[in-house]
Amino acid sequence: MSGYDWNNCPDDVKAQTAAMSEYLAATLEENLVGIYVHGSMCLGCFQPAHSDLDVLVVTRLTLDKVTRFELMKGFLSLHSKPIPIEMSIISYGDIHPWKHPTPYQFHFSEYWRERYEQMVAANDMSFWDFKEPATDGDLACHMTLTSQQGICLFGQPIEEAFPIVPEADFWDSIYWGIDYFDDLKDDQLVTGLLTLIRIWSYKETKVILSKSQAGEWSLDSLPAAYHSIVQNAVDVYKAASEAIPYNRIDLEELKRYVINEIRS
Repeated sequence: MSGYDWNNCPDDVKAQTAAMSEYLAATLEENLVGIYVHGSMCLGCFQPAHSDLDVLVVTRLTLDKVTRFELMKGFLSLHSKPIPIEMSIISYGDIHPWKHPTPYQFHFSEYWRERYEQMVAANDMSFWDFKEPATDGDLACHMTLTSQQGICLFGQPIEEAFPIVPEADFWDSIYWGIDYFDDLKDDQLVTGLLTLIRIWSYKETKVILSKSQAGEWSLDSLPAAYHSIVQNAVDVYKAASEAIPYNRIDLEELKRYVINEIRS
């Protein structure tokens, strides 16, 4: 299976998405400009076993810390039922005119879940009392994907809500995270390896591919010694095969090869 898209994704995922949209509309009310899905769901490669629900939300005005804290509690209850949510809220004025790295009002993901749970238990909202705007370099990537292939769940059309992101800022957004994949292991191995290859594929083709598409693209460019690793990663990502035990030396050499191609 290559993956699901919005039209054929599982019913429980659509129900979770609808619950999230209803919650945001009820919480943000007139401040809500729109809710937008991007990522694997829009590229036709969504896999319930390891994909996130990737979401951008645009508001008219900035959020105070009380609202951010309430959103944190709300998303803890929506998260992983059934799939993880990765979501950022941006105010319209922070992207018009365009800024990179981009300020954001709120962010939620699995990475932050445990810390957020601790903050809720302690009723500690000090984390959201921003002294200066928080920024996220990844948002240039997310907004580019949304503009090209995103889905508007609620509110203004995508072309009205988001600016055109300069190509140089998009490249910077995907390039800066290369070092994050320096130690690929366990559940990060397949997605991390294919993400690296995806960055390389964009550098060479200027086309935004899905992770599995990028892996398949690379087979025409990689030395034959690495083909079995990449093909297996693609098959695992598509839920069509079990992972094989990789030789760590071969895997490290493959990573170095791809990173060198990106940086060259």
